[in-house]
Parts: sequence; structure tokens; C-alpha cells
Amino acid sequence: MDSIRTNSVDMLKVQNQLSTGLRLARPSDDPADASTIMNLDSTLERQHQYSKNIDYALDFYASTDNALGQANELATNAHTLALASIGNPDAAKSNAILIEQIIDQLVSIGNQTCRGSYIFGGQNSTLAPFEGYKGGVLFSGDLGALQTRMAQYSLVDFNVNGDETFGALSSQVQGIVDLNPDITTDTLLSDLNGALGQGIRSGSIIINDGTNTDTVDLSNCITVGDIINKINDGAPATTTASIGADGTSLQVSSTLGGASLTINEVGTGSTANDLGIFDDVGGTAAISGQDVDARLSLTTPVTALAGGAGIDSITGGLNNGIKITNSLLEDINPIDIDDAQTLGDIINAINNAQIGVRAEINADGTGINVLNQLSGSEMAIGEDGGTTAAELGIRSMHGQNVLTGLNGGQGVGVMDETVPGEIRITDRQGATYDVDLSTAITVQDVIDLINAAAGGNVTADLAVNGNGIELTDTTGGLGDFSVTTISQNGHFVAKQLGFYDDQNNDGLSVSSNTLSGKDVNKIKPDGLFSHLIALRDAMLACDDTAIGLADNAVVDDRKNISNIRGKVGSIMQAAEARKLYMQDNILATETLRSDIRDIDFTEAITRYQNLYTALQGNLMTGGQLTSISLLDFLR
Repeated sequence: MDSIRTNSVDMLKVQNQLSTGLRLARPSDDPADASTIMNLDSTLERQHQYSKNIDYALDFYASTDNALGQANELATNAHTLALASIGNPDAAKSNAILIEQIIDQLVSIGNQTCRGSYIFGGQNSTLAPFEGYKGGVLFSGDLGALQTRMAQYSLVDFNVNGDETFGALSSQVQGIVDLNPDITTDTLLSDLNGALGQGIRSGSIIINDGTNTDTVDLSNCITVGDIINKINDGAPATTTASIGADGTSLQVSSTLGGASLTINEVGTGSTANDLGIFDDVGGTAAISGQDVDARLSLTTPVTALAGGAGIDSITGGLNNGIKITNSLLEDINPIDIDDAQTLGDIINAINNAQIGVRAEINADGTGINVLNQLSGSEMAIGEDGGTTAAELGIRSMHGQNVLTGLNGGQGVGVMDETVPGEIRITDRQGATYDVDLSTAITVQDVIDLINAAAGGNVTADLAVNGNGIELTDTTGGLGDFSVTTISQNGHFVAKQLGFYDDQNNDGLSVSSNTLSGKDVNKIKPDGLFSHLIALRDAMLACDDTAIGLADNAVVDDRKNISNIRGKVGSIMQAAEARKLYMQDNILATETLRSDIRDIDFTEAITRYQNLYTALQGNLMTGGQLTSISLLDFLR
């Protein structure tokens, strides 16, 4: 009976193996091999996912390559039309229509998708990145990279953003002011660089007030307020933690007379050092910490900016906003940020103004950058009667601008030191002041030289409304107030400084006490869309010089697209090689798993036949034994 039972169980196992093709029905059949099989299953699952990721990326690369090929062809067509338009006004005007069609086609190319994602939209791949807007092209995508994992430690970018390809965003107005926020009890520890510049690493600290010692666990703290509360609750009763008087550090003090307060790390920790309150020497009743270097965040209170001074026009309630203009848009109202409570409120007010610009906190977390998203349009940022833009550090034309960078990089003419001055200012009483700008390097140098030359009769400063250099006549005269260039050397210096209008290409004259120059540091996207728009406008104006300049820029854009396409092709080859490698890995893993997990059918069938024969013998023997009775033994 035992033999029958054993053979029946073994036959059942073999039958299961033959029906499933698997050697192990449950982990208990062979724990060691079962564990190996489960590990191999996990490895295969990852490998198959990596293979799918590679396929997805290859589709993206292929779509990108196709789009870049179409864009390159359109840029070539635009170049051909530009050459045919020079010296031929009739052809230029008709070709301008074709350039407009090329722009529209490029917008469609920029909005191509792959598997439902816009290939040039950056991480914001669910929304169309390009649209025609007010005669320009508005880019609403971002510069983030789409990434996928092609191997365990290989995270790869697989998209090309719209700015890299089409130059859809301007060189940004970089914030020139470190807004240096104070810390508050709500400041996140993740927004602190820490006293050592390595963030705040969680851990515990040891506080001794000279008599008592306590260990304070700060590992679960999220905000500065949490740190303060934990110390106040867990340290010796005589100690108190607070934000320091400088607003940028923590302070821990003791009320114990003659205390020798010390703060140490626990083991090899670094929390006290990161918080700037490490002091293992003691000898004082108070430890004033180091600057923990808070970074800007969207939740940073306006009152915490500028070292706690805030932004005067906001915190002082002066109701002065920021004036941001884009040349293709008319009648743009100043951006009112008087009610802003946080930096995020300011940034949202700018981004929601629908003027084709984007504000963001810079990578270092020290200031604000503002970008122009509208190709073909020039952005300027100035004041609305106050100093808000300057305090935020986002004026497009400011005192620190280098003269060589003005006018789109063309600068302010070559200074000639052999003549007494470069520009002449005539006040309303008729007195003239020749201003030698040969030593000027920045806009502020120009302002200072004008003020020195005019001796107070004319004062120069940046405009309080809008932007640009503004001159004020203080003489009380009734004549014209003017600025002209007196030594050109091929350059119109007055115009390059912003003093011109539609009637006078170089120099400016008014019959009032204020003479306002233009912003000559406007920001515009420098890419294919902007250059094609400039080419179209030059063709409509039949301006051969402008056509040539725009065409040269388009040719450079075409080279850029070709270079990017070459890079994409190289990445595609690497991805295809990675796919073949992954397929080989999958095959090897499946083979190894099969060797351990799967049965040998020939061996299993032979074993089954042997077990079947043995079971038959068991049954025959059992049948014979069941026919024997006591009488057989009595005979």
C-alpha cells in the first residue's frame, strides 16, 4: 500500500510536469531553484520593459528625424526664395507670401506627435508647443527632457526640445539681483543650501548647557519651525532656539547663568554643521549660527526677500507694477503685483498676463529669469513709476548692461578718442554739452559721464516709466531739448543709446523738460521662426540688406538643424545597438531560466512509463494479497 501511494504521488507529479512543462509546481519542490527562478523572472520582466522603452525611444527618434528633415528642406526653400528676392522687388513681395506659408508649415512640424506626445514639447508633451500668435510664433513648451531607462543604470534623454531646434525662446533676462531671502518658520529644509553648501542632512544633535545634556532627534523635521520646536522641546530646559537677528541663521541660547553652551553631532552626523550651529568649544550662553543660505521658492514670502527688506513697492503699498512689452502686442497693461504675498504670486502674475513671456526661478535659486516666448517680437521690461523691476533684478536695460551687448549684440559704436565727444546734448536754454563716451563700458558709465558733463543742468538716469536712459532738463529754458551724434565713425551713437524716433534716425529733439530714450537691450528669440519672420518683413519692405541679413541667419539655422539631425541619427544607432544587446540578454536569461525551470520531456516520459509499470506491479501484487485468507494459512 505504501508503494502504491508513493508511486501514485510520483506519477501525479510527472503528469503535472508533462501538462505544464515545468519541473517545479511549487517553491517547496526545490527552494533553492525556486528562488533562482523568481530572480530570473524579475530580471526578465525588467529586461522586457527596457526593450519596450527602447522601442518607444526609437519611435521618438524616428519621428524627430523625419520632422528635422522636413524643417531642413523648408529652410533650404526659404534660402532659395531669399536669393531670388534680392534686387527684384516684385519677386520679393510675392515670395513673402511663400515665406509665410513656410512659417505655417514649420509650426505644423513643430507640433508633430509620436504615440500621442508632442516631440518638441519637452516634458510638457501633452500640449501643442507652437502656435501662430499676433503675427509671431508662440512657444508654450518647456526645456525639460523626456527620459527613459534603457538599462538598470542607464537613464537616457530621448527628445529634442523646441528651443534647441527652432530657437523658440529668447536669451533670458537674467535676474541681476540676489534676492537673498530670509528664513522663516515655514521655510522648508529642502530649500536651504545649508552652512556647508550641502543642504540639511537629517540626524540628531547633542546640546549641553554646561550642566545638562540632551540628544535631540531632528531627522523627521521638514521646516525651520520644526527644527526650532524640536530643540525647544527636547533640549535642556534652559535652552531656547529661534531665528537669528540677521534673519538668515538659527540661534540657540541658554538662560543658565555662566552657561557653557555646546552643540555637537551624534556620531558621524553633520546636522549641526549643516544648520550652522555646531560649537564644541562653548564658553558662551548663546550660539549664533551661520547663514544657512535659503534658496528662493514659489512659497518664499515677499517680505523675506532682499534680506528681509522685501520689495518696497509691494510691502510699502506704493501700487507700482512692472511694465513688460512685446513689440507685436499693443496696449499691454502694467503687471500689478501690489497684492503679491509670495514670490510665486509675482511669477504667476507675469506668466498669466498673456504677453508671451515666461518667468521662472533661476537654477541657483537666487533670482528670477524672464524669457520671451514670442518669436518675431522684442520684449522689454521696465518700471511703472517705481523701482519694482530693478528690485527684482529683471529690468531688461539696467546700469550693469555692457555697451557691447546692446542693440542685439551690435553694441554702441566704436569710440573715437581723437574728438572731444561722441554725443551732444543741448538744453532748453541753448547750452550744449559734449559727452565723451570713449571710456564708457556700461550703461551706468554713460549715465555718469552725461551727469558729469552737464554739471546738473541736465540729469541722466534710467526711466521711471518703461525703460531706457531718460534725460531731464533743470534749466527752466523754453527751447528744444535734444541729443545728437557729433562723431559718427560709421556709427549713430545717439541712436544706439536709444535717442531716436520715426522722424530722426539718429538723435532726438523734444520741446519738454524730459527726453526719453528707448530700451536698446530688448530681448527676442534668436531662431528659425524669428529669422523667417524677419525675412518675410524684409521682403515686404523690399529691403535687400535686411533680406541678406535674415537669409544668413536662416542658413545658420539650417546648419543647426542638420547638426541636431546628425546627433539624433547617432543616438538612434546607439539605441538600436542597445536593443540588439537587450534582445541577446533576454534570450540568455530565458535559456538559463528554462534550464532550471522546464522539464526534459524525454526523461519525464520515460520516468512516467517506469512509474506506470511499477504501479501496475503494485496493483497486481495487491490484488493477489487481497485474495489470501486465514484458511490459506490453516491448510
